Amino acid sequence: MTKILKKIGVYIFHSNTIFIQLLVFTLVVSVVPIILISLLLFNKMSDLVVTTLDKSSSQLVLQYMNDINGSFFRYQDKLQQIANNTIIMDELLGKGDDSNPYIKGDKVSKEVNKSLRLEGYSEYRNCMIYSTIYDSKIYGNNVSMLEEAVKEVWYIDHPEYKGNIFSYLTANRKNKVLSLVQQINYIDTNSFKNSDLGFVKLDLYADKLFEPPKDKENGTYSYDIIVLDESSNLIYESEEQLIRELDEIPFHQLTSNQMTAHNNMLIYKDTVKRYGLDIIFLFDSHVLVDKQEELGRSIIPIILIVIGVIIITAYLFTRSFAFRVEKLVRKIKAVEEGDLTVTEEIGGNDEIALLDKQFNSMVKRLDKLIQKNYIQQLEKKEAELRNLQLQINPHFLYNTLETISAMAAIKGLFNICDLCEKLGEIFRYSLGKNYGEYVTIEQELKHTKNYIFIQEARFGNKFEVDYNVQSELMHAQILRFILQPIVENAIIHGLSNHTRKGKLSISIYQQDGDILIEIEDDGVGMSKERLQGLTEYINDQDKNIKRTTRSIGVKNVNQRIKLSCGNDYGIMIRSELNEGSCFTIRLPFVQ
Repeated sequence: MTKILKKIGVYIFHSNTIFIQLLVFTLVVSVVPIILISLLLFNKMSDLVVTTLDKSSSQLVLQYMNDINGSFFRYQDKLQQIANNTIIMDELLGKGDDSNPYIKGDKVSKEVNKSLRLEGYSEYRNCMIYSTIYDSKIYGNNVSMLEEAVKEVWYIDHPEYKGNIFSYLTANRKNKVLSLVQQINYIDTNSFKNSDLGFVKLDLYADKLFEPPKDKENGTYSYDIIVLDESSNLIYESEEQLIRELDEIPFHQLTSNQMTAHNNMLIYKDTVKRYGLDIIFLFDSHVLVDKQEELGRSIIPIILIVIGVIIITAYLFTRSFAFRVEKLVRKIKAVEEGDLTVTEEIGGNDEIALLDKQFNSMVKRLDKLIQKNYIQQLEKKEAELRNLQLQINPHFLYNTLETISAMAAIKGLFNICDLCEKLGEIFRYSLGKNYGEYVTIEQELKHTKNYIFIQEARFGNKFEVDYNVQSELMHAQILRFILQPIVENAIIHGLSNHTRKGKLSISIYQQDGDILIEIEDDGVGMSKERLQGLTEYINDQDKNIKRTTRSIGVKNVNQRIKLSCGNDYGIMIRSELNEGSCFTIRLPFVQ
């Protein structure tokens, strides 16, 4: 099926000139950006309308909440004044001039009215002080004993009132009353004892307190209000049965100060934090729908204009583009036929002109790149040849060593037998039988140890060798004949001319995914000038540079590594005069 669709696509889109292909393609794909632009434009404008309505609604909410919080602050301030009135406290405690409970009640009522001054506030219903000092009775219009409250409606609904606010229905069960409560506490200045004298209860009509503003034109509410207490109990709703119509909405899960859309409403939630009242604002979203429909009607002309512009632009652009591409194709065909001369350039500053310039540059560099690649192959072959030149054909010598070893064994010269055995293994390794270009670290290390054994026999106790090799790397693959030349360089040039007994350390470990081989000696070392010269020599590709017999083996190893593994690998050298040298070989990790 995929192949069939691919063939159909090739036939439809790639069977005509590039001019027709580009024109058809541009016209086809223009539908997608037009739709996307239309959707984005509509969504952007819709978001703008929503944002505008949200800001407008937020302003109304802010104004309403400022009024409500101001009212609560005013009433709480009144309650605080009453609770802190010393005359009222004295009368409740029976410290006044008269012990008659009704005369005391009149004094307290006058003080309550003097502190309230709420004439003209339609939401104000009543304010009462309930005393809990039972050995000092007191009665009046605005004061009574708490035991008398058991007959009142609010006490029946809230016999164990808690907190600083609660609501109840009036006796006729028609009006919802919101009660604000403030405890009256008396502190004895002598003993600093705190006494509970009772509390002040200020009653407010909820429908008057929370009623939203009305529209001046039609007299309806600008928005609806639902007020819930901390337990999500209904305290007020601007329209009867409103909360029952919205019973599927979890008001307690609404995020405060964030607009939420639901059906044809925008819902906003805020809180009177002092009393834990959740106020739900319900705005009609029909205005939003009307605005969005109007935006949809206005987008159609924009779409038609965009389509017209795209068609004209696509025709002009594809016609010019196709002509320039055809010119570039003719130049490519000429190069394919072997003509590497640079023809007339395509003018302009666009990508086609840049491609033409790059093509011309490529043609000029093509011959150089071919020659460079050819030279690199020659250099690699030459490096391999130099490596082979360093190896001695061991056939004759190996057979001779067998004879010498046998004669030494007959005469009991077993140290000569050991030397012959190690040298024979070196020759066998040099033959390359059963070996390739790569060997394991274990094999290369064994060859190096054989070489060190012979050098130790030659120099006696001139130096000692320390091996530090990670066991898990023993079977990793590395180039053959890269370790022994570096060790030879360290022994011959670093340790053999040293006056004291030297130390040679060979460490092989893994770092950052690569294999590092460190050959370190504490021999004569090198000066900074010689170290710099050696580093430049082993990394220089120039064949005419002056060679030194002291470092040709090191350069050979370094060049072999770079040719086989890349320029990121090779030999790094550290050295201090009379302190010794350290040659670090970096190789890729190959299993």
